Amino acid sequence: MKKVFALIMVIILSLSLFACAGDDEKKNNDLPSENNDQQTNIPEEPSQPEEPKTPEFTEETFPKLDGSTATIPLSEGIVKALLAYAASDAQEFVHHNTTHNAYVNLIDGKCDLIFVTPPSEDEYAMMDDSGREFTVRQVVKDAFVFLVNKENPVENISLEDLQKIYKGEITNWKELGGNDAPITPFQRPDNSGSQTLMYKLVVSKDEIMDAPTELRPGGMDDLVDAVSSYDEGLDSIGYSVFYYASGMYTDPNSKLISIDGVYPTAETIADGSYPLTDGYYAVYDASLTEDSGVLQLLEWLDSDAGQKAAANEGYVPMRILTE
Repeated sequence: MKKVFALIMVIILSLSLFACAGDDEKKNNDLPSENNDQQTNIPEEPSQPEEPKTPEFTEETFPKLDGSTATIPLSEGIVKALLAYAASDAQEFVHHNTTHNAYVNLIDGKCDLIFVTPPSEDEYAMMDDSGREFTVRQVVKDAFVFLVNKENPVENISLEDLQKIYKGEITNWKELGGNDAPITPFQRPDNSGSQTLMYKLVVSKDEIMDAPTELRPGGMDDLVDAVSSYDEGLDSIGYSVFYYASGMYTDPNSKLISIDGVYPTAETIADGSYPLTDGYYAVYDASLTEDSGVLQLLEWLDSDAGQKAAANEGYVPMRILTE
């Protein structure tokens, strides 16, 4: 009997030791080992792209710039930042010859880099005919805006109704909730920056109604003046780019209007809620190498430092910038 009892105790003790060993093994497996640590995928902090080195230019090595009227302050801001010029010196250094003439000068080799609105059909054809290739690269945001006289009660027009105005399908302001008066729709000359945007964003060149010469003012300031005029502008409508019409050349007798219920501001342009957004573009010879002054300048302009320099001049940057 004693032998049987002893045998039972041995069996029980063996089973207990086996169970304890199993628990210890399980606990050990639950503990992280050096090998486990090495295999764990710990997400790394995203690395911030390095800011490009600020290019060093002299007055002689600085790329020769040209462009539209509305990008004069952009060029001046770049010159102030990269040549450490005072504002007055930058103004003397920068010479823009308006959009179309800037394209002509670039193609003819009279400048290295232009800041302009997108090329028109004619300007694309000119570049093709030159036998050279050019790069068109957006550098800041802007928008296509419409102006009316401040006495006009209309504050908002839908994009569809704008198209109908410039196709000649809506001809009286009363159709838009305004006065019973015929609409006088101003346009700009072909190959001007704002006319190219009209064809691109609102009504194509094939669909837009013809406008007599007196309704095609040569300069953007002339259009603002025409819409602002008390005698001729009360029932008129015209268009420009946001940067110019809201800051460079304004008149208290004209006002910008909302499109599809969204008023053009730097914020609505930046977030894309304003429906007629576009921008200003750098255009240059596509054969330039990375070490060229033009590409060094543009690499800097794309950086936070360059975009902040543009924003300091009142332009809408390509992205939200950190302080």
